[in-house]
Amino acid sequence: MALNFRTLSIVSAAVSGALFLTLLFVPGLVFWLFQIPASDSAAFLARRAAVLFLGFGVIVWRIRDADASPAIQAICVGWGVAMLALAVLGSMEFVRGFAGVGIFAAVAIETF
Repeated sequence: MALNFRTLSIVSAAVSGALFLTLLFVPGLVFWLFQIPASDSAAFLARRAAVLFLGFGVIVWRIRDADASPAIQAICVGWGVAMLALAVLGSMEFVRGFAGVGIFAAVAIETF
């Protein structure tokens, strides 16, 4: 099945929404999955990351029906760069021993 822009936008918005809810309300799940120690500081950063994912989700939800344009292309390139950077960073943190094997669930989603 070939993904069209609308479908990919909806899926991206749904994933962003799920990350928003998880990081805001159940950050311990992410800490457990990535095998990182939970702390007040980590929860603080998780809540801040949650809000960023909320913003990303709203952006991709709102552009789902937009026609091709330089602005849409810029949003897509920015989103792709952010996801690729997160995937590379997650892989590097695993190699450095700061994250457990669960990080590769995030890396797979970010790479997709």
